[in-house]
Amino acid sequence: MKFYFNGKLNLLKLNNKFINRSTFVDYCKNEILDQFLTIFKPIQNSLSFMSSGKKVLNYDKEFLQWFVGFTDAEGSFWINIKNNSEVHFVFQITLHIEDSAVLFYIREKLGVGIVTTQGKTCSYRLHAFQTIIETLIPIFDRYSLLTHKQLNYKDWREGVFLKKVAKEKGYKIDNITLDSILKLKSRKNSLRISYDGYILTSDMINKYWLLGFVEGEGSFYFTNSKAVFSITQKDKQVLEAIATFLQNINISPIYSDLFVPSKPNSIISRKSKAYQLLITDTDVLFQYIFPFFNKMTFLSRKGIDFKIWSLGLFLIIHGYHYTPQGKVMLLKLSNNINSKRYFSNVIDFLNFEEIQALFEIKPVFDIHSGKSHFSLAKKFALQKGSKKGYKVYIYKNGKEIPGSPFYSYREGAKAVGIISVSSIKNYIDTNKIFKDKYTFYSKPINNSYLN
Repeated sequence: MKFYFNGKLNLLKLNNKFINRSTFVDYCKNEILDQFLTIFKPIQNSLSFMSSGKKVLNYDKEFLQWFVGFTDAEGSFWINIKNNSEVHFVFQITLHIEDSAVLFYIREKLGVGIVTTQGKTCSYRLHAFQTIIETLIPIFDRYSLLTHKQLNYKDWREGVFLKKVAKEKGYKIDNITLDSILKLKSRKNSLRISYDGYILTSDMINKYWLLGFVEGEGSFYFTNSKAVFSITQKDKQVLEAIATFLQNINISPIYSDLFVPSKPNSIISRKSKAYQLLITDTDVLFQYIFPFFNKMTFLSRKGIDFKIWSLGLFLIIHGYHYTPQGKVMLLKLSNNINSKRYFSNVIDFLNFEEIQALFEIKPVFDIHSGKSHFSLAKKFALQKGSKKGYKVYIYKNGKEIPGSPFYSYREGAKAVGIISVSSIKNYIDTNKIFKDKYTFYSKPINNSYLN
């Protein structure tokens, strides 16, 4: 085996000093284990922020671009009217309570605003009028929002300056000004996906804006033993611009002798009330998408998703997910990513020894053969399907069901009343229980992986 994963979910190339596997394992134990465990501790430990109460005012360009992208995904601009005379403007970002660290980080970087919690949510809020004028508006004027929120921002900004003019003249907001602000508020609250002639192009996107946007609207996940990267957004032209941007990122292969995939091609499709951008090509994900995001620093818990996903992608590209141990690990990763991560810490379900034991096994795929992942997977499937006596044994509450063994995943799926065969593919030989009662094996239990 030539290559391994290190504790930061980067791939380590074995250099000359690692002349054998045991030497490398010793190195891993001494140099990598602590890094791995640190990464998979709760996000609060890796997203440190100042607590001195002093304003940081660290307006570095990369952070501001990230902040605008994150706002495009998660931010909102509110106009609140009180007693038909008082007008309050509020900028707000609301997240799950376990994502509070990133809101504190934003507060400290900007040096303004407050973070509050309510139930299972937390919010960053900025409502001090003068601070909005002096701090927030200059940011969004310099680095434009790219989604429909730019329209909301423009109306919100116009309302802010209407109030500013009234205050400078020394009187309360009159009825004419109030009516103007109410119209802006009404327009802002309507469904807005029309850009009114505004054309968004890929050169308006930068990698830090995209990172911030992905931390809000993006997903790294697995389906049917495949890794997927997706972005969901109701503005189709935003996804089209992102798709073009991604086609122009550089290929950054971890190894030098891999199959060279084409440029990242995204599928954009309608999903409920929004659109979804999808990239599912394993070679593209491994050589374009993974290196692109791996070079940047995530500021939210989405970084944990990315690391879980990266590990799963590594398993898949090498074909480890076809081994019983790899199936178990991929299932654990899949069950603890995205929204599911709010209820568990990676450190609780996955440890370095488990990963190390898997990587001691020879990879199923030779990714240095010059063949694409699709070709390697197809070849493996044909070889597996041609094996004489290949069967699927299904047990319900420990007892083999009538008709078992079955001679295809599809027959087995039909027997337990499911349409897709993916559940059997994902659970077979893992000892994991499906729907609280079924287990799937390629051999009878007496000779299976239960031994």
